[in-house]
Amino acid sequence: MRQTAAVPETRPTEPVPAADADPDAVQRRTVGTLSGGVALAGLGVTVGITLGGLLARDVAGTDTAAGLGTTAGVLGAAVLAVPLARVSDRSGRRAGLAAGYAVAVVGALVTVGAAAISSLPLLLVGLFAFGAATACGLQARYAAADLASPARRGRDLSLVVWATTVGSVLGPNLAGPGADLGRALGLPALGGGFVLSAVAFAVVAAGFLLLLRPDPLLLARRLGGG
Repeated sequence: MRQTAAVPETRPTEPVPAADADPDAVQRRTVGTLSGGVALAGLGVTVGITLGGLLARDVAGTDTAAGLGTTAGVLGAAVLAVPLARVSDRSGRRAGLAAGYAVAVVGALVTVGAAAISSLPLLLVGLFAFGAATACGLQARYAAADLASPARRGRDLSLVVWATTVGSVLGPNLAGPGADLGRALGLPALGGGFVLSAVAFAVVAAGFLLLLRPDPLLLARRLGGG
């Protein structure tokens, strides 16, 4: 009987489990990604804080409305922090932060639309959703501490806080270019700044989705640290 040579069995290549990753290397990459992301997002957040109240005043035609715009953003940050924290707890920091900045993109675009049609109720809805970016900036600090060793936890967290401050300090400088962009797009001048914010938030959301791998919170749990 003719026998055929046995063919070696081939198995598909399996990805290396996240738990086998070097925690120190992942932590360095995580802190760098978070610092760059919150610095860029901080530009957009500060533009919104600077212009939101002014835009509400212009849309409503009263100075009282300026306080409503600011309150909507602060309230949005507080309320949206809860569901975003739940997303992070269930699916990891990457999902929670990306989802939050995606909500902020929608909020910025709704704000632009509200400015175009001079609708105060729609503007307040947009600024409420815009507040998700502030909530994400705060939650990014916890992400910086997920994998950090006790000796470096304070330093890593401080780096992310410092990066947020850099974005916040530079943000008001975008008010002028934002106004020019708004006029070029046929929008109220104050609405242009929110277009820049939407772009910044979209870049940050995409960056976190691509670069926060493995997820710091999920990896910490697999290693027994969370």
